[in-house]
This record gives sequence, C-alpha cells and structure tokens, in this order.
Amino acid sequence: MTFVAIFTVMALVGLAGCADSSPVAAPTSTLPQPQPSGQPTDAATDVDIPEYETDLDLTPEEEEAVDGALVAFVGYISTINRVFSSGGKDMHDVEVFASDKSLRSLRKSAADLENDGKYMAGEYDFYDVRIQNVNVASKPSENDSVSILFCSHDSEHAVVEVGKPMPSQAEQSLTILQTATKQNEHWKISNQELWSKRCE
Repeated sequence: MTFVAIFTVMALVGLAGCADSSPVAAPTSTLPQPQPSGQPTDAATDVDIPEYETDLDLTPEEEEAVDGALVAFVGYISTINRVFSSGGKDMHDVEVFASDKSLRSLRKSAADLENDGKYMAGEYDFYDVRIQNVNVASKPSENDSVSILFCSHDSEHAVVEVGKPMPSQAEQSLTILQTATKQNEHWKISNQELWSKRCE
C-alpha cells in the first residue's frame, strides 16, 4: 500500500493540473520549532526551512508567513513519519503541527494502522517545494494561510504488516497540496490534497 492508500482518509482528491510558473529562488533560513505547549524552543532545535520557488512577488510580511508555514510543513511531515512508522502507536503531540482536517485524518489513519496490525515502512519525503498562494488576513477573525505544493516519492514507503520489510516498488512520485494556517499565533497544516499522480 502506498501513499495514496494510506491517505485515503486525508481527502487526497481533486486532481487539478499544476500551472507552470516562473520560479523565484528563496534562501534557506531557520525558525524555532514550537514546543508542545506552542512556545518556541531555543536555537538548538531550530527547524531548517527548505528552499522553495514561487512566481509570487512576496512582501516582507508574506515572506514571514511563508517561513512560518514551512516550519509547520517540515514538522508535519516529521510527525507523519513518526506516527505511521510506529504503526499508529506514537501519537505524542500530534497536534503541534496538525489541525482541522489534517489532524482528524492523522488520528483516523493511525487508529486504522494500529487496529490492522500494520505500519509504514520507509519514509515520506518532499522535494521541489513551491508556494502557490499566500493570504495575510486583514481581519482579526480570519487566519493567515499559505498553500504549499511539493513532490514526494510515493514509492519510497508502503503500509505493510508489522515486522515485514519495505517491499520493492516501481518508482512513482506525487504532487501534493498542503494548506498551512496560522491559529493562535502558531502555524499548522490544516488540510492536504493530492494535486497530481506525478511530480509536476
């Protein structure tokens, strides 16, 4: 079982085409990773923000939003790998980087893995990160949001019975769209969708 199967409950639908863009390289930077309480840690636990491309002309405020969203992006993927590689048993602090649909789906997927006696062999990765949209809220009642497109090697992980090794699989990549939202001053991944069954 591959990434598509394990994330069936995560609304991996909507195979819309990816539009071409004229990318603008952004430098790698770091921001502190939040503790479970939501408070930032010291510099020793800084999160490396991945390089990204965008055809948006970002303002300084939007760049700051993107940095915050990418911290949640990296943290969320790390959380997925930890939870699924444990067979759904390690649910410690899953809400730190996940919220709304993503958090509900993560919990459901973890429960299914544990009940079925399965786990995720391999690792969920990311590359070719692109910023599709940035929305800095103008009203206190609204949340800032960032749309992140990225590719992932779907063939580098699989759901198997506990104790079984990673199976050999044909190479396959996907394009995923994640939405990060700022909630109570902290960025979290609130939704994830399949954009394309190939890297675009």
